[in-house]
Amino acid sequence: MFRTNYSDEELIRRVWDVEEIKKLVYKRSVYIANDWRARELDELWVKEPAHQATASFGKNIGWYVGMDAIRAWYDKKHGDGYMAFHPATTGLVELAGDGKTAKGLFYSIANETESNGDGTANALWMPEKVAFDFIKEGGEWKIWHLVAAVDLVSEAGTDYGDQDPYPHYETDPVMVEFGEPTVKQLIHDGTFNWWDNYPAMPEPYETWSDDISYGPEGWKAPKGKHYGAGEGRNWK
Repeated sequence: MFRTNYSDEELIRRVWDVEEIKKLVYKRSVYIANDWRARELDELWVKEPAHQATASFGKNIGWYVGMDAIRAWYDKKHGDGYMAFHPATTGLVELAGDGKTAKGLFYSIANETESNGDGTANALWMPEKVAFDFIKEGGEWKIWHLVAAVDLVSEAGTDYGDQDPYPHYETDPVMVEFGEPTVKQLIHDGTFNWWDNYPAMPEPYETWSDDISYGPEGWKAPKGKHYGAGEGRNWK
Protein backbone atom coordinates (compact mmCIF):
# COMPACT_ATOMS: atom_id res chain seq x y z
CA MET A 1 0.00 0.00 0.00
CA PHE A 2 1.23 3.48 -0.89
CA ARG A 3 0.78 6.01 1.87
CA THR A 4 -1.12 9.22 1.01
CA ASN A 5 -2.12 10.69 4.39
CA TYR A 6 0.76 13.07 5.06
CA SER A 7 0.84 16.00 7.45
CA ASP A 8 1.43 19.50 6.06
CA GLU A 9 5.02 19.35 7.29
CA GLU A 10 5.56 16.00 5.57
CA LEU A 11 4.07 17.29 2.33
CA ILE A 12 6.40 20.29 2.37
CA ARG A 13 9.35 17.94 2.95
CA ARG A 14 8.28 15.75 0.04
CA VAL A 15 7.91 18.70 -2.33
CA TRP A 16 11.36 19.92 -1.29
CA ASP A 17 12.84 16.44 -1.80
CA VAL A 18 11.53 16.27 -5.37
CA GLU A 19 13.06 19.67 -6.14
CA GLU A 20 16.39 18.61 -4.61
CA ILE A 21 16.37 15.44 -6.72
CA LYS A 22 15.71 17.38 -9.92
CA LYS A 23 18.52 19.79 -9.02
CA LEU A 24 20.84 16.81 -8.58
CA VAL A 25 20.06 15.57 -12.10
CA TYR A 26 20.44 19.03 -13.63
CA LYS A 27 23.74 19.51 -11.80
CA ARG A 28 24.95 16.26 -13.38
CA SER A 29 24.26 17.75 -16.84
CA VAL A 30 26.50 20.70 -16.01
CA TYR A 31 29.23 18.41 -14.68
CA ILE A 32 29.15 16.39 -17.91
CA ALA A 33 29.41 19.55 -20.03
CA ASN A 34 32.43 20.66 -17.96
CA ASP A 35 33.99 17.19 -18.23
CA TRP A 36 33.90 16.80 -14.45
CA ARG A 37 33.41 13.05 -14.52
CA ALA A 38 35.46 12.29 -11.42
CA ARG A 39 33.77 15.13 -9.57
CA GLU A 40 30.36 13.79 -10.58
CA LEU A 41 31.15 10.38 -9.14
CA ASP A 42 32.66 11.89 -5.99
CA GLU A 43 29.95 14.44 -5.27
CA LEU A 44 26.69 13.26 -6.82
CA TRP A 45 26.81 9.48 -6.43
CA VAL A 46 26.40 7.31 -3.33
CA LYS A 47 29.13 7.25 -0.69
CA GLU A 48 28.09 4.59 1.82
CA PRO A 49 30.03 1.34 1.17
CA ALA A 50 26.93 -0.86 0.90
CA HIS A 51 25.41 1.49 -1.68
CA GLN A 52 28.68 1.86 -3.60
CA ALA A 53 28.89 -1.92 -3.94
CA THR A 54 25.44 -2.08 -5.59
CA ALA A 55 25.64 1.16 -7.59
CA SER A 56 25.25 0.69 -11.34
CA PHE A 57 25.55 2.58 -14.63
CA GLY A 58 23.74 1.02 -17.58
CA LYS A 59 23.26 1.45 -21.30
CA ASN A 60 21.58 -0.66 -23.98
CA ILE A 61 23.96 -3.61 -23.62
CA GLY A 62 24.26 -3.93 -19.86
CA TRP A 63 25.51 -2.37 -16.63
CA TYR A 64 28.74 -1.55 -14.87
CA VAL A 65 28.17 -2.55 -11.24
CA GLY A 66 30.03 -1.10 -8.25
CA MET A 67 31.59 2.34 -8.06
CA ASP A 68 35.07 0.99 -8.87
CA ALA A 69 33.84 -0.50 -12.15
CA ILE A 70 31.82 2.62 -12.97
CA ARG A 71 34.83 4.85 -12.31
CA ALA A 72 37.19 2.70 -14.39
CA TRP A 73 34.96 3.13 -17.42
CA TYR A 74 33.23 6.48 -16.92
CA ASP A 75 36.17 8.51 -15.64
CA LYS A 76 39.45 6.82 -16.49
CA LYS A 77 38.55 5.81 -20.05
CA HIS A 78 37.67 9.34 -21.18
CA GLY A 79 40.56 11.69 -21.85
CA ASP A 80 41.22 15.16 -23.23
CA GLY A 81 39.38 16.25 -26.35
CA TYR A 82 36.12 14.54 -25.41
CA MET A 83 33.12 16.88 -25.39
CA ALA A 84 29.68 15.85 -24.24
CA PHE A 85 26.39 17.42 -23.27
CA HIS A 86 23.44 15.51 -21.82
CA PRO A 87 20.71 17.99 -20.90
CA ALA A 88 17.91 16.53 -18.76
CA THR A 89 14.31 17.41 -19.57
CA THR A 90 10.75 16.22 -18.86
CA GLY A 91 11.72 15.17 -15.34
CA LEU A 92 9.34 12.71 -13.71
CA VAL A 93 10.21 11.93 -10.08
CA GLU A 94 8.42 9.36 -7.91
CA LEU A 95 9.28 9.66 -4.22
CA ALA A 96 8.85 6.54 -2.09
CA GLY A 97 6.10 6.68 0.49
CA ASP A 98 8.66 6.36 3.27
CA GLY A 99 10.78 9.16 1.75
CA LYS A 100 14.03 7.17 1.84
CA THR A 101 14.45 6.50 -1.90
CA ALA A 102 13.10 7.86 -5.17
CA LYS A 103 12.95 7.01 -8.84
CA GLY A 104 13.25 9.41 -11.76
CA LEU A 105 12.85 9.35 -15.53
CA PHE A 106 14.20 12.10 -17.79
CA TYR A 107 14.89 12.58 -21.50
CA SER A 108 18.12 13.90 -22.98
CA ILE A 109 18.80 15.11 -26.52
CA ALA A 110 22.44 14.24 -25.95
CA ASN A 111 25.49 14.85 -28.11
CA GLU A 112 29.09 13.75 -27.81
CA THR A 113 32.20 14.64 -29.81
CA GLU A 114 35.51 12.81 -29.68
CA SER A 115 38.77 14.10 -31.13
CA ASN A 116 40.60 11.94 -33.66
CA GLY A 117 43.93 13.55 -32.74
CA ASP A 118 44.52 14.95 -36.24
CA GLY A 119 42.41 18.08 -36.08
CA THR A 120 39.19 16.27 -36.94
CA ALA A 121 36.49 14.89 -34.69
CA ASN A 122 33.49 12.57 -34.67
CA ALA A 123 30.29 14.27 -33.53
CA LEU A 124 27.23 12.20 -32.63
CA TRP A 125 23.62 12.84 -31.73
CA MET A 126 22.38 10.25 -29.24
CA PRO A 127 18.94 11.01 -27.74
CA GLU A 128 18.31 8.82 -24.71
CA LYS A 129 15.81 8.00 -22.00
CA VAL A 130 17.64 8.30 -18.67
CA ALA A 131 16.37 6.64 -15.50
CA PHE A 132 17.68 7.02 -11.95
CA ASP A 133 17.28 5.40 -8.58
CA PHE A 134 18.09 7.86 -5.79
CA ILE A 135 18.76 7.20 -2.13
CA LYS A 136 19.10 9.62 0.77
CA GLU A 137 22.41 9.47 2.64
CA GLY A 138 22.86 11.68 5.70
CA GLY A 139 20.02 13.92 4.59
CA GLU A 140 21.34 14.33 1.01
CA TRP A 141 20.00 12.75 -2.14
CA LYS A 142 22.53 10.72 -4.16
CA ILE A 143 22.49 8.81 -7.45
CA TRP A 144 22.45 5.06 -6.81
CA HIS A 145 21.52 3.47 -10.14
CA LEU A 146 21.50 5.12 -13.56
CA VAL A 147 20.60 3.69 -16.95
CA ALA A 148 20.79 5.69 -20.20
CA ALA A 149 18.77 3.86 -22.87
CA VAL A 150 19.97 5.28 -26.19
CA ASP A 151 17.19 5.46 -28.78
CA LEU A 152 19.36 6.18 -31.81
CA VAL A 153 22.85 7.26 -32.81
CA SER A 154 23.42 9.55 -35.78
CA GLU A 155 26.58 11.29 -36.94
CA ALA A 156 26.15 15.05 -37.12
CA GLY A 157 25.58 16.31 -40.66
CA THR A 158 24.31 12.99 -42.01
CA ASP A 159 20.82 11.89 -43.03
CA TYR A 160 19.43 9.51 -40.44
CA GLY A 161 17.01 8.18 -43.04
CA ASP A 162 19.94 6.73 -44.97
CA GLN A 163 21.07 4.57 -42.07
CA ASP A 164 20.30 0.92 -41.42
CA PRO A 165 17.14 0.83 -39.26
CA TYR A 166 18.56 -2.00 -37.14
CA PRO A 167 21.10 -0.99 -34.49
CA HIS A 168 24.44 -2.76 -34.91
CA TYR A 169 25.65 -2.78 -31.32
CA GLU A 170 28.96 -4.43 -32.22
CA THR A 171 29.89 -1.37 -34.34
CA ASP A 172 27.65 1.36 -32.87
CA PRO A 173 30.20 3.95 -31.60
CA VAL A 174 28.26 4.58 -28.37
CA MET A 175 28.07 0.89 -27.53
CA VAL A 176 31.68 0.25 -28.57
CA GLU A 177 32.67 3.11 -26.28
CA PHE A 178 30.68 1.47 -23.45
CA GLY A 179 33.05 -1.51 -23.64
CA GLU A 180 32.47 -4.72 -21.68
CA PRO A 181 30.03 -4.06 -18.84
CA THR A 182 29.97 -6.08 -15.62
CA VAL A 183 26.54 -7.47 -16.50
CA LYS A 184 26.27 -7.91 -20.26
CA GLN A 185 22.62 -7.95 -21.29
CA LEU A 186 20.63 -6.35 -24.10
CA ILE A 187 18.18 -4.21 -22.13
CA HIS A 188 16.92 -1.70 -24.70
CA ASP A 189 16.72 -1.93 -28.48
CA GLY A 190 15.73 1.23 -30.34
CA THR A 191 14.60 -0.66 -33.47
CA PHE A 192 10.93 -0.63 -32.46
CA ASN A 193 11.08 2.64 -30.56
CA TRP A 194 9.95 1.95 -26.97
CA TRP A 195 8.26 -1.42 -27.49
CA ASP A 196 10.48 -3.00 -24.83
CA ASN A 197 9.33 -0.30 -22.35
CA TYR A 198 12.76 0.02 -20.76
CA PRO A 199 13.43 1.89 -18.65
CA ALA A 200 9.80 1.94 -17.60
CA MET A 201 8.06 4.98 -16.15
CA PRO A 202 8.33 4.98 -12.34
CA GLU A 203 5.15 4.11 -10.46
CA PRO A 204 4.14 5.03 -6.90
CA TYR A 205 5.72 2.76 -4.28
CA GLU A 206 5.96 2.71 -0.51
CA THR A 207 9.47 1.41 0.18
CA TRP A 208 12.49 0.14 -1.71
CA SER A 209 12.76 -3.38 -3.13
CA ASP A 210 15.26 -4.75 -5.65
CA ASP A 211 12.55 -5.80 -8.08
CA ILE A 212 11.82 -2.14 -8.96
CA SER A 213 15.49 -1.21 -9.41
CA TYR A 214 16.83 0.36 -12.59
CA GLY A 215 19.93 -1.74 -11.93
CA PRO A 216 20.36 -5.30 -13.27
CA GLU A 217 18.47 -6.81 -10.31
CA GLY A 218 15.25 -5.12 -11.45
CA TRP A 219 15.36 -5.74 -15.21
CA LYS A 220 12.62 -7.89 -16.72
CA ALA A 221 12.48 -9.24 -20.26
CA PRO A 222 9.99 -7.33 -22.45
CA LYS A 223 6.61 -8.88 -23.04
CA GLY A 224 4.62 -9.02 -26.26
CA LYS A 225 4.69 -10.51 -29.72
CA HIS A 226 7.88 -8.67 -30.77
CA TYR A 227 10.10 -10.36 -28.23
CA GLY A 228 8.40 -13.75 -28.55
CA ALA A 229 8.73 -13.70 -32.32
CA GLY A 230 12.40 -12.74 -32.14
CA GLU A 231 11.76 -9.67 -34.27
CA GLY A 232 14.77 -7.50 -34.97
CA ARG A 233 18.34 -8.67 -35.43
CA ASN A 234 19.24 -8.03 -31.79
CA TRP A 235 16.51 -10.11 -30.10
CA LYS A 236 17.00 -13.43 -31.89
